[in-house]
Amino acid sequence: MGFREQLKAARRNMHYTQQQVADQMGITKSTYCGYETGKRQPDVEKIKQLANILQTSGDVLLETGFSPKPDAKFDEALTIFKSLRPEFQDYALEQLKKLAQLQEKG
Repeated sequence: MGFREQLKAARRNMHYTQQQVADQMGITKSTYCGYETGKRQPDVEKIKQLANILQTSGDVLLETGFSPKPDAKFDEALTIFKSLRPEFQDYALEQLKKLAQLQEKG
C-alpha cells in the first residue's frame, strides 16, 4: 500500500469522511481528496497534521519502516490484560498507575 491507500485506511479506521478530515485541517474537501487519489502531495506539516487527526504516525502513512518494533513484553501484558474480567482489569489498571507514580518519585 502506498501513501494514498494508507491515508484512506487510516481515515476509514477513524470513521471520518473526507469532509470531516478536510474541515479539521482547514483545507477544502477537493484538496484532501487529491491526497487520497494521488493527484496532490501534502507537505511535511500537513502529513504531521494528518497523522495527529487520524491518530497514527507519519511513519505508518509514508511506510518508511521506521516505526518501532513490537515490544514483546508489552504485547504479553496486553494479552493478559485483555483476558481479565472487567473488574480485574480495573484493579490491574489501578496497580499500574501506582507503579507509574512510584517510578516518578524514585
